[in-house]
Amino acid sequence: MLRQILLSILLVIFVNSVCIARDPDTGYGTHIDVEIKAADNISYKPPIVGQLEYTGNSIDIVTFAEGIAGIGIIATAWVYIVTEKKIVTKGVHHIKCKNQYGVIASGTIDFRDEFKPIINIVIENGNIINNVTKEGKEWQKKNLPTIVTWQN
Repeated sequence: MLRQILLSILLVIFVNSVCIARDPDTGYGTHIDVEIKAADNISYKPPIVGQLEYTGNSIDIVTFAEGIAGIGIIATAWVYIVTEKKIVTKGVHHIKCKNQYGVIASGTIDFRDEFKPIINIVIENGNIINNVTKEGKEWQKKNLPTIVTWQN
């Protein structure tokens, strides 16, 4: 557990502070600010926010959420290995992947706009990984003031 938290913190420290698609053709190195939403595409209250990096072969995600009974912040890291990838058009990848716990996710990453890549991935439990919302940004600024991951 402590190992995961330390890995999460180190990952956040070294992750770029802006959403940006590194390679406009392949999307490799794309960093996207994300929020985990419920199956009905409604944000959790308080939100679960984080950052995702798409390497082409994997999706690495670090998320932050409020602890039980509002005590503390919980950092979680996931690594999804891409098992299937279809390039729909230049800059749009439809992917299917599996994480370290065997959880399957699939969806689309659109990085045609290098400065505002769009993500929509559905996890098999019904949760959705989307771009961070305004409420998510506000929660991050209030609860994680020393960790700057989003564009202003």
